Amino acid sequence: MRKLLLLTALIAMIATGAMAAKLPSKSAPAFTAYHHDMGRSITEGFEGAFPPAGWYQGITNPSYTWYQSSNAFEGVYGAQIGWQTGSPQDEVLSFDYLVEPGDDLFFATMGSTYWSAFGNFTVEVDGLEVYNYNLGNGGVSWLWEEVQIDLEGSVGSIVNIAFRYAGDDGADHHFDAIQIGTYTPPPPPPPISFCANLIDVEGTGMFYGDTCDGVNLVSTLGCQTYTENGLEDYYEVFMPAGSTFTATVTNTADGALWVLAECEAEAAAFTCLATADDTFTGDPEVVSYTNTGGDMVVFLVVDSWGTASCGTYEMLFESPDGAVANQDMSMGSVKSLFR
Repeated sequence: MRKLLLLTALIAMIATGAMAAKLPSKSAPAFTAYHHDMGRSITEGFEGAFPPAGWYQGITNPSYTWYQSSNAFEGVYGAQIGWQTGSPQDEVLSFDYLVEPGDDLFFATMGSTYWSAFGNFTVEVDGLEVYNYNLGNGGVSWLWEEVQIDLEGSVGSIVNIAFRYAGDDGADHHFDAIQIGTYTPPPPPPPISFCANLIDVEGTGMFYGDTCDGVNLVSTLGCQTYTENGLEDYYEVFMPAGSTFTATVTNTADGALWVLAECEAEAAAFTCLATADDTFTGDPEVVSYTNTGGDMVVFLVVDSWGTASCGTYEMLFESPDGAVANQDMSMGSVKSLFR
């Protein structure tokens, strides 16, 4: 189990190869939770030459500096930097701007909340730090966040606005869609939903499934350090007042489990009630949840670590006081319930 990393240097040396695989992802998955136009004019979206005309690029590590990337918040391209270990980075993209009354700076950014403690993204105005991703992120890795910075204190001045990535052994980072002006709210992102995948097969006992015909809608939430980019199955769980359930899942992939409060959420920001990702491939993951209020419905997600990982699994669903699981239909494949 990865928690053994905290014990001794000897154990860490023995386990290094296996444990490294359980660290949070250093790059964004092949999809983002949502994508939409910002609903306002973009000052710079990195759609043309890179660096853009009028921008300056400060480079300390030529092999690992800012570049034009197809992972974008709007349009086709954005700015991305790759991580490097053992060779520190201090990479800057900046431009000068005459600030007028009412001007604010807007941009979108995405990175790893975990790895930003090692390689961090900041924004500076004339050398003064005005944004720090490690301290100011929204708590979810690999999800585009929109940032607004007040420039009132610089009205009438030509300032240098710098986007900096500095550190060693961090993770990839992205930013895009820079605008200076008056804010116009973008349309809300479409909700992410797995509600339509639920079918009415009720019971407790053993469930058998295969996530390889599923989809990946839950990747990372604030309740879990590790990014779960595997394919998923979904269960609706009806819980009478005061009831408890325990799910024990043995997965041929490197399994992970979520208990969520809803099956639909804006920008995949599901409410996490419980989670488990404590073992490796083939070992059981166990998650429990207790309903301390009135009758309720929660959602159990069978997931796995790794990009698009999946596999067969068996789940023992137990409840001594009336919680009932409804098995899902995973992309049209109805699986059997044995009890």
